[in-house]
Amino acid sequence: MLIKLIEVHNSFANPSIRELYVNTSNIVSITEEVHTSIIEEARSLGFSDLTKFSSIIIQEGNRTRTVTVAHSPQEIYKKIDPSKTLLKG
Repeated sequence: MLIKLIEVHNSFANPSIRELYVNTSNIVSITEEVHTSIIEEARSLGFSDLTKFSSIIIQEGNRTRTVTVAHSPQEIYKKIDPSKTLLKG
């Protein structure tokens, strides 16, 4: 299944955003993004201070790629499996 995410992409010190479609079976891990430089770049693109960011590791054949997206890990999980909810506690 493909899910659509918003990627914060930094190409040659020029931050931009773009749509990213990811095959959910290729996602290795999702973690909350804590690097302030990436978050500051995203804020300069117009994202709210309330926006959460995540790093996703994607398996691409015999290598992996890490991308930063403008979604929390919980939002991504809900996109992957909307029938389940995360328990808080």
